[in-house]
Amino acid sequence: MQVQIEEVSAVEKKLIVEVPWASIDGKLGKSYRDLAKQVNLKGFRKGKVPRSVLERMFSERVHAEVAGELVRESFITAVTEHKLDAVAEPRVDSKIEITKGKPLNFEAIIEVKGEVKVENFKGMELNKRPLKIDQDDLDHTLMHLRMNHMDLLPIEGRNVLSNEDMVTISLKGTIGDDEVERPELNLDLGDDHHEPLPGMHAALIGLALDAKDVDIEIQIPEDHKEEQIAGKLAKFTISVIDAKLKDLPELTDDFAKDTGKAETMDELLAEIRKEAEERQIQQITQELNQAAIDELVKRNPIAVAGALTERVIQNRFQRLQQMMGMPPGQNGGPPLDEDTRQHLAKGAEDEVRGQLLLDALADSEKLEASDEDVDARVADIAKRSGKTAGRLKAEMARDGRLDNIRFQLRQDKAVALLIENATVTEKEPEPGEHSDHDHDH
Repeated sequence: MQVQIEEVSAVEKKLIVEVPWASIDGKLGKSYRDLAKQVNLKGFRKGKVPRSVLERMFSERVHAEVAGELVRESFITAVTEHKLDAVAEPRVDSKIEITKGKPLNFEAIIEVKGEVKVENFKGMELNKRPLKIDQDDLDHTLMHLRMNHMDLLPIEGRNVLSNEDMVTISLKGTIGDDEVERPELNLDLGDDHHEPLPGMHAALIGLALDAKDVDIEIQIPEDHKEEQIAGKLAKFTISVIDAKLKDLPELTDDFAKDTGKAETMDELLAEIRKEAEERQIQQITQELNQAAIDELVKRNPIAVAGALTERVIQNRFQRLQQMMGMPPGQNGGPPLDEDTRQHLAKGAEDEVRGQLLLDALADSEKLEASDEDVDARVADIAKRSGKTAGRLKAEMARDGRLDNIRFQLRQDKAVALLIENATVTEKEPEPGEHSDHDHDH
């Protein structure tokens, strides 16, 4: 097999392949011998079907399998001999035809990572918003604590839902063209902060406590924070499974003790503020990190392989399916339509660019994640998941997630280097300027 390489672009290489007939014939012979062991044809003993008979009946199938094998072999040859940093399987745009007695010639395209060189990463001017705790956020957290310790009572004296209720519904329908099904969805009709869709609680309040198969429609605003569903019409058929009245505890020192966070209400309020500050500091840090990555991408334009961008889009679609309760596509769920794809594709290339540039920066500056770094990260994840660090690490080692941890740690170190070499100014965001704080879920 001869494989020549031509450059198509910074992230695409063309393989020009020639396979001599002797190699092809050897593969065909093996395929027909294997096939003869499997097929049962009337008039022939198993394993004794002549090749000429098999060729008449199965040549198209065998030729396709051999052609696919040759494409894979050319890919391996190109990657090993020419040291290509491939990111996807080869793409053959035309059908490969095998002709008896003649060498096989075909072309394939391989997408590669391409050269990634980081320059001018020092001296960024970045803005960081100041820490600012809103009383509404504190009140919401306090209400959430009260809800965690509330009693649910039978509803008496009325037969319709109100904003004082916790309700469990079944839901089936569509958001735009996407199908959605939730056999059980728990809702606090008085907590619009965690409303699945704006207007859903209002659509449910006033329905009968035993409502069955009721059709509702919700027009999602054009400026909804989730762009992929913004402006779409949601149509659901819902049934009420259960409804209870919320009986919230009084704000007393006894309640503070019940939370396990404090002994008195004053201490509890102080702890709530402290936790809110810690959360917001984490958000501000994430925003600053993203601003540094965005600036790095601006300063270092690089080409990105389409296969890497497609992976980001598919990952975003899977997260969307999980969030909306959609069944996965491979199990009968809705496919990724073009409108949703366009929404999910926004920023996907820059996300890939950021990862590639951070990886290259880590290489050039010799930033590595030590075993101690990995162990610390695993221990942190284990603490939040309720597992022991040893058990979680063993699970991650089995399914390859430890490599992902190490990769992310290197990326984190590269971001820290960017900020270490930047000028950071504390400044309120301009009106309309995006921040994670503005889109707190």
